[in-house]
Amino acid sequence: METISLTASLMGFAFIWYITIVYPPAHRILRNKKTYNIFLFFSILSPILAITVYNSQMLQNRKETAFLSLYLLIFLVLYKYFDNCIFKKNGRNIYFKVRYNSVWKDEESDKVTSREEWFNFILIFLPLILCYALKYLILDLGIENHFQ
Repeated sequence: METISLTASLMGFAFIWYITIVYPPAHRILRNKKTYNIFLFFSILSPILAITVYNSQMLQNRKETAFLSLYLLIFLVLYKYFDNCIFKKNGRNIYFKVRYNSVWKDEESDKVTSREEWFNFILIFLPLILCYALKYLILDLGIENHFQ
């Protein structure tokens, strides 16, 4: 069960880095409501799995990676919020800029505003920072001892 939790967390992590850095036009799949809901369900299930297998006898690095399960959930919530902000301001969905545009040509990428670039940057790092902050609060400050 612990391996399933770790695998789910790492798959979410890989998905986010793929659509924000490797091939940004892939984020278009999240515009489909059904696909978004599937990813949202998966992102909610992943922390539930991490919580069910969590115990105080786990190795420290396994405890730390359990917090990565929140990465996809935080990303999806922020993505939807930023998409709604751009939709209200520009009347269209959020676009991500294709960096290193030697391989892929993308028309949407040419229309990216600076606000969307900031949102893309925030989507890459803020969920990771929030996961690390939560890990710091619970593991490093010893709050986990209060819950036992």
